[in-house]
Amino acid sequence: MKPINDDDRMPGLISNIEVENLSGAVKLSYDLPVGTSLLYVEAEVNMGNGRVVKKNSSFYQNTLMIEGFGQAKEYEVSLYSVGRNLKKSEPITIKVNPLEPPVNKIFQSLEILEDFGGMSISFVNETEAEVSIAVDMLNPEGEWNTIETFYTKQQSGTLAVRGLEAVASTFRIYVNDRWGNKSDVLETQLTPIFEQEMDYSKFIAMSLANDPEPFGANRIPFLWNNNLSGTASGSGGWYRTANGTPMPTQITINMGVTAKLSRFKFWQRGSVAEHNLLYSGGSPKEMEIWGSNAPNPDGTYDSWVKLMDIELVKPSGLPMGNNSPEDIEVAERGHEYTFPIEAPAVKYLRIRVKKTFGVTDYFWMSEMDIFGQPL
Repeated sequence: MKPINDDDRMPGLISNIEVENLSGAVKLSYDLPVGTSLLYVEAEVNMGNGRVVKKNSSFYQNTLMIEGFGQAKEYEVSLYSVGRNLKKSEPITIKVNPLEPPVNKIFQSLEILEDFGGMSISFVNETEAEVSIAVDMLNPEGEWNTIETFYTKQQSGTLAVRGLEAVASTFRIYVNDRWGNKSDVLETQLTPIFEQEMDYSKFIAMSLANDPEPFGANRIPFLWNNNLSGTASGSGGWYRTANGTPMPTQITINMGVTAKLSRFKFWQRGSVAEHNLLYSGGSPKEMEIWGSNAPNPDGTYDSWVKLMDIELVKPSGLPMGNNSPEDIEVAERGHEYTFPIEAPAVKYLRIRVKKTFGVTDYFWMSEMDIFGQPL
């Protein structure tokens, strides 16, 4: 590389170096050299396992962040001043002691529980680090297969592994980060709780006295027709209530069988096309699910029991109209909620929308899945 400056002098050294040890990282502060043609400050550290990391900070700044440490231990960092002539100073060597890295802290927070169709994995990620949580399963041949990998930088959450048979199986769970660091491995044996997807051919849309009218040609059965792609009204890709529907409002469904419900999953309008509609307009933000075995036709809730409260949380927290890649990815997968294990078996459902993201006088939804144990 041709030097920016033909001056042959070696750049001066940084001074008054201060170290702030962070989770899996260190932040260095220092004074820049005076009277020298500095281009940038370079840090070099051996992270172990043959991984040498270099990090630069321009002469406009007096701080430098080094991330990706895999252990809470002492490391040696070499600091160089690099001039505009690309000459590098002699190194200044310092000791740093990064705190426990996020992969280890997240791993220590994991709570694994048997759940309907699989397991639930709760975690805490205080620093909102970008990590993946992997789940491996031991197959009958004694080989490990990765069955789920969750990518997240949320501060906390609960992840769900679904679609597994209700037989005792051995799993292992661990955390990875983008620098190749890996936590310890949690190995456990779990037996998923039996569930199945409800038979939608038995579902009947009902209209009790206080239920709203649909918008145009939209119909409630569009919610279980396995069509997420429709854009035009009445195309079958989404359901919407009429304008002027006061909140809270609800739809009512006869499932055709009595069942102990396990999971409710729904997709916003815009999950496939029209991503700009996600987390906006008539997308439900706060909902309740109620159940009954003998609903009163007048629509009052005296004959109903509340099964679950739902709040749809936008992962990024960005203002309406701004969706991060994670926001879109989560919406495409669908928003899933687990019924409390003590919830009674019911035949009739009411999905009651209390508030939408756009605080509208209507709501819309694209699709829903319901799982449980038919009696």
